[in-house]
Amino acid sequence: MLRRVVERARIRVAATSPSRTAGVVAAVAILLWSFTLSDVRLSILVGVIGAAIAALGLDVLVARTGQLSLAHAAFLGVGAFTALNIGGRNGPWPLAVLGAVAATGAAAAIVGMPSLRIRGLQIAITTLAFQVMAENFLFVRQDFTAAGKTLERPGFITSDIRLYLFALAALAIVLVVRWRLAVTRAGRAFLAVRDVEARAQCFGVEPGSSKLLAYAISGCIVGLGGALLAIKEGSISAKDPFVLLESLQLVAIVVIGGAGSATGIVIASVLFKGVPQFISKISIFGLHISATRWVPIISSALLVAAVVQQPEGIGGVLRLLGRRIDKRLRPSTGEGLPPRPQPTDPVAAAHNAAALRDVPRPFALRMPVPALLVGHEVTVQYGGVFALSDVSLEVRRGEIVGLIGANGAGKSTFFNAVSGLAPVRGSIRYRGVELVGRAPSGRSALGAARTFQDMGLVRAETVKENVLLAQTWLSGYGPVAGIFGLGATLWRERDLRRRADLALALFGLEHLADERLGDLPYGTMRAVEIASAVAAGPDLLMLDEASAGLGPEEAHALGDRFLALRDELKLTLVVIEHHVPLIARVCDYAYCLESGALIAEGAPNYVTSQPQVVESFLGRGGAAGRSQAKAPKAPKAGPGGPSRRRRDRAQRGSDERAPERSGGAQRRRQGGDPVGAAAEGGGPRGRAGAPGLKRPAGTKRSAKQKAKP
Repeated sequence: MLRRVVERARIRVAATSPSRTAGVVAAVAILLWSFTLSDVRLSILVGVIGAAIAALGLDVLVARTGQLSLAHAAFLGVGAFTALNIGGRNGPWPLAVLGAVAATGAAAAIVGMPSLRIRGLQIAITTLAFQVMAENFLFVRQDFTAAGKTLERPGFITSDIRLYLFALAALAIVLVVRWRLAVTRAGRAFLAVRDVEARAQCFGVEPGSSKLLAYAISGCIVGLGGALLAIKEGSISAKDPFVLLESLQLVAIVVIGGAGSATGIVIASVLFKGVPQFISKISIFGLHISATRWVPIISSALLVAAVVQQPEGIGGVLRLLGRRIDKRLRPSTGEGLPPRPQPTDPVAAAHNAAALRDVPRPFALRMPVPALLVGHEVTVQYGGVFALSDVSLEVRRGEIVGLIGANGAGKSTFFNAVSGLAPVRGSIRYRGVELVGRAPSGRSALGAARTFQDMGLVRAETVKENVLLAQTWLSGYGPVAGIFGLGATLWRERDLRRRADLALALFGLEHLADERLGDLPYGTMRAVEIASAVAAGPDLLMLDEASAGLGPEEAHALGDRFLALRDELKLTLVVIEHHVPLIARVCDYAYCLESGALIAEGAPNYVTSQPQVVESFLGRGGAAGRSQAKAPKAPKAGPGGPSRRRRDRAQRGSDERAPERSGGAQRRRQGGDPVGAAAEGGGPRGRAGAPGLKRPAGTKRSAKQKAKP
């Protein structure tokens, strides 16, 4: 057992980068040096650590959710005065600390409530209002500030060096909380809210509760810093440490240190809170300069320099230095793999696909059904504009269904309607469950996943983090359990990371797991988005213009991937595409939209040959140029072509005689008819769903329904 532990430790040390090792050594050396300082300077460092904790709390909002707060000095005061009120009335010091943490977290959550409706600079103004109110009302009330009361230090931290150790322990707790936040579902949800707020709901993220949670966590961290200052001072009679200027300085510390960089923020706190007290005067060429007077000017200049020249702040400089150290001390042995999907082993791919299909769902959502998705008279209206008008369609299990039409036809709007991102009238049922009226964040758990036309992932994060984000609904634990590692949290996180690795391996992307998504080619980013959707374990996968920006060869390979997703992962696909040859090659059925209305449906070759469809894509002039190409004859069923209902009656006898035959896409892979059963006469194509299932009545709209505005 001991040998195994030693071996694991040796492997981890060997895998640690030289830059990280150098950083740890430097931090330990600085800590050891700090213990040689006098008691006065150690007391100063305790105050610096309190400010650093407050800045780290603010960074949770700024870096993780993109929210700017101008009230964190006020939150620091709430924490300090709460601790004084509890401890000054003979309450035990742990209760004083916990009370400060809880009260500040609650205050921050209340102040953050307007973020549910507004965003950007308006949020900063609301926090500024709380800062002004706290300065002029709360902090001048003797009952709130515990005037005349003293918080006695606990017996084990009576000396300054012990208080310094206590402050270091508090800082370590904050750093651990931030680390746990970054590697669990709450931190990933914060990033999604920051960059793709509306689309985050498709991953199972609730933006409103995530924002309030971020404010609460930020407030709790700042409250710990306030309690530390209260223990250090014993009593606080002035409000100077908690005024607006201090809030602005905390913002400057986060910006100069680098949003998201704990190391950079701690260094910036030392520079702007500790150095002026360590060095009161600086002598340069015989001139004596007051450090206290010049620090605000220097910090302002550095703030401007950070915004203009180094947006990533001190943290960005440290990361750049780390990469150079790694490159020099651990040079690459050869050229790496190109930043695009690599070929995969078929045996391993089949194993990975089988593992990804294993997701927990209620029994009712695992029963086989003929049609996964049924839309009936779906209407989406924005003011006087109908983005969708009485669209009825269905997607049957095991099919690849194409959704085509010109730009603005309503294709992506239909996906938004299914995802809950658009106001809908009508009915949309998935496995018999009505989706209209259901919260968007709760729909991913039913088994439907989607991609977006212009990327729905967080480009600033790594590939693997994005795949983990897409599995939010699978995590199954709360934010508090995740931060403290309670219950089965650690096991669930390991399982999510295992699934992420399987999905990346299935798409040949495992060599890019640690790469920043925004640094990859566009085609690779699209592959990552599909892999993320697949990792969520859906039964229905909706792909919005997945071939956009791809060349002919890449588009052909993407079509092969669609077929593999259907065959290996047993997925049902709905594909929005402008690439008509791709639709004709891989789809079993197609719908065409124009101006929000359904104008044709049927086998892909039949739909794309209809004059209405040709005119929709090419305009009247282009359609006239194709007048020689006649559409195949088909049974009349209104302007949209043969409906599923009519085709079901025509096909019922042949399906009973040959229940095991597969659809047109399967025959194409075997070298058969390239366009399916409908190619010869434009009629109904062969069935591509599960063998032996009869087609229910179709959902084709009547001509009267199409006449509605």
